[in-house]
Amino acid sequence: MASIYVRECGTPLRVVASGVGTIGAGRNVALLGIAVASVLTAQAVQLFSQTAGSTTGITVLGTMTLAANTFTPLPGYFALGLTYAVSNEDVDLTFFWNPAD
Repeated sequence: MASIYVRECGTPLRVVASGVGTIGAGRNVALLGIAVASVLTAQAVQLFSQTAGSTTGITVLGTMTLAANTFTPLPGYFALGLTYAVSNEDVDLTFFWNPAD
């Protein structure tokens, strides 16, 4: 019997440096959202699917700017992993995600 409950908690992954990173390379990932701590500048983030640590996959979200002291719900399914690219210098993000399969 399928579960009728929605899981509202996820595995946290804190990102404190700019650059490119991958969550669940080669595995399907369910993203719940991104939290931004108190930082000096807004966070500029890009999200890609079907990647293995590069930004040559499918662009899911172009450049988005996240305000400090917020949680942004971004429920989404990323086939074969989620790659993120953070471009600003003052970085403090936490991705909340779960394995999708």
